[in-house]
Amino acid sequence: MNLNGIGYIVRETLRNLARNSWMSLASVSTVAISMFVLSFFLVLTTNLNHVTTVLQSQVEMKVFVNPKVGRLKEISLLNKARHWPNVRHIDFFTKQQAANSLKREFPNQRDLVALISKSNPLFDGYDVFTYRPQAIPRLATRFEKDPIVHAVVYEGQVVTRLAKLSKVLRWVGWVVEGLLGLATLFIIVNTIRLAVFARRREVQVMKLVGATDWFIRWPFVLEGVILGLLGAVVADLVVDAGYRWLTGVAAIALPFWPLASLASVMTQVLLFTLIGGVFVGILASLVALRRFLRV
Repeated sequence: MNLNGIGYIVRETLRNLARNSWMSLASVSTVAISMFVLSFFLVLTTNLNHVTTVLQSQVEMKVFVNPKVGRLKEISLLNKARHWPNVRHIDFFTKQQAANSLKREFPNQRDLVALISKSNPLFDGYDVFTYRPQAIPRLATRFEKDPIVHAVVYEGQVVTRLAKLSKVLRWVGWVVEGLLGLATLFIIVNTIRLAVFARRREVQVMKLVGATDWFIRWPFVLEGVILGLLGAVVADLVVDAGYRWLTGVAAIALPFWPLASLASVMTQVLLFTLIGGVFVGILASLVALRRFLRV
């Protein structure tokens, strides 16, 4: 295709957009709304995945050692366990360190503090951190088989529930986005059909004089791409501004909550919305033109 052909396609695309300005605006608005809803679920699931990852890295297993065991045996098991599969690192703690930790965590529990101060009933032990929380049950079984171990305690239900919630929200997001995508497709198809209908005689003449189907399609395909991209960009700007505001508020109100970074969130949002906008625009154009090209 030469420069004259490209110039014709661009001029016709801009003319179609201006001629059907209200329908074009409706198409851009619908794409923006559907992409914003998709972005909302993407932001939600991205943060849930981030929180799950952070919590998984913090899940620990506490291994308590029998009080009659000597320190040498405690250190021997510690050195062996450090080389077991999936063990990230192990911290040894004494019963006195465990008591001090409880006092810091529960300073208002006077009875508990008094009991620990009077006669410390706690045990020496290890804080075990893994590369994968899923490996904790197997490691716990391995520790329990050692004769010097008194008990093994761990809690992984919170992480498991967050992971399941993240999967559910991801599927809900795709279902909602699918429905909104159909609505967007319908509006863009009608917008382009109006442009094609207004030029149906010209399209027929171009077909009769030998113009190829793709030469006729290109202005309308480009129009669909522009409508889809404009809607996606509007949604991205809203999401970017909203997430910046959210991270600022969360830093003050919920400083302990590990929100995903703006860069990681917007990378996913931009990828999905821009590709989705272009795809919907192209598909709508091809659907709208199918009937009018049958001459």
